[in-house]
Amino acid sequence: MTKKNTSWGGRFTQSVSALASKFSSSIDVDSVLAEKDIIGSIAYAESLQEAGVINKSDLIKIKRGLNQIKKEIETGKFKWNPSLEDVHMNIESALEKKIGDSAKKLHTGRSRNDQVVTDLKLFLKDETKAIKKKIKDLQKNILNKAQKHYADLMPGFTHLQIAQPVTLGHHLLAYFEMLQRDSIRFENNEKTLNQMPLGVGALAGNRFAIDRPKLAKKLGFTDITRNSIDTVSDRDFVTDVSYSCSMLAVHLSRMSEEIILWSSSQFDYVQLPEELCTGSSIMPQKKNPDMAELIRGGSSQTLGSLVTTLSLMKNQSLSYNRDNQEDKEPLFKSINFIKDALEIMSEMIKGMSFNIKKMLHDLDLSEVGATDFAEYLVLKGVPFREAHEITGKIVKEAERKNLFIREFNLSELKKIHPKIEKDIYKFIDPKKAIHAKNSLGGTSPKKVKAAIIAAKKTVSS
Repeated sequence: MTKKNTSWGGRFTQSVSALASKFSSSIDVDSVLAEKDIIGSIAYAESLQEAGVINKSDLIKIKRGLNQIKKEIETGKFKWNPSLEDVHMNIESALEKKIGDSAKKLHTGRSRNDQVVTDLKLFLKDETKAIKKKIKDLQKNILNKAQKHYADLMPGFTHLQIAQPVTLGHHLLAYFEMLQRDSIRFENNEKTLNQMPLGVGALAGNRFAIDRPKLAKKLGFTDITRNSIDTVSDRDFVTDVSYSCSMLAVHLSRMSEEIILWSSSQFDYVQLPEELCTGSSIMPQKKNPDMAELIRGGSSQTLGSLVTTLSLMKNQSLSYNRDNQEDKEPLFKSINFIKDALEIMSEMIKGMSFNIKKMLHDLDLSEVGATDFAEYLVLKGVPFREAHEITGKIVKEAERKNLFIREFNLSELKKIHPKIEKDIYKFIDPKKAIHAKNSLGGTSPKKVKAAIIAAKKTVSS
């Protein structure tokens, strides 16, 4: 048997068994919240003193003791005790040993229920900012590459089949847009993270005249939560951040998939920096895109973490339940993975080089000008569906003759449709046709260049 926990053991005659203590302890996970727990406790102590619950002497002792504990944790000297369950009770117990009875007053009107939500929100506010910064760093590296290759041609793909010519810069900007949506998602998360939970007690509120709006301002929150029952049971903000991490991980995984494909000998579109690749223990020639593969594979854990959090909450009645102790490990795993993956991807993009000659070569592997051919007929007055059918027949005939449309002579094309003139060859030339894709969001070099300028303003703000 373990010793009784003095923070709640008065009602009990028996101590928690060693097995139950081990099973219920969360200190190996939630100790990362220590700094936020101390910040919150100092601010709460100040609110207690302002409300007349504790005196100035108590406040001075509490603040001094908590700051000493903070230094011990930072230097690795603090001794964590699993029998005290969590980070909150470890710090409170250590504070009592340092300053005596004044420490017993700190928890007046406060519960671990509102305390942990406050700690977690403070932690996630910082982590969200850090993730947004890393997204922006990756976006900047993407923009640098896109600017360099804004006019370089490559095949565009649908169904992993060559479809139409695009510029490499335009393709890279697709990554930028994915990440921009991710950044917006994390910005939206900050709105709910900025509602302060502290001061609502276990579930019913606080009788000690705590000035919650003032306390929120001290802790850097812009608002307070409005319902004490919802406050202690809410984990929507955890789910929201988990979803944002999952969506970002999916985008990083898609980017990784293309990097893996493009670095293969079959594609040969990209060369990766050696310091982000590995070799084979048996095949001396290998240069494997392991970092991209690890991002692709590791993204799965963020999806699992999201499902864990949703499953955790779906059957809980109001208000707080101990189940919620299980929300942190999957959340922290997702955040740690995302931060590392963003850094790796940023370095990968920064260090990679592109094989433009191979991309141009692959434009000749398919009828990339077929759509332009149909649009040529439309401009000659042929309805699009009819133009589509005519072009399809020409493609079929080209396949039969083992030729491309551009290899047909003009007399052959005129037999198919009399409105076809000599200018068709320029019209279906990818190097010329690319400049016609001039709609907003299109792939013409002019529009890509403008998009890069606009995107740079976004990430510089």
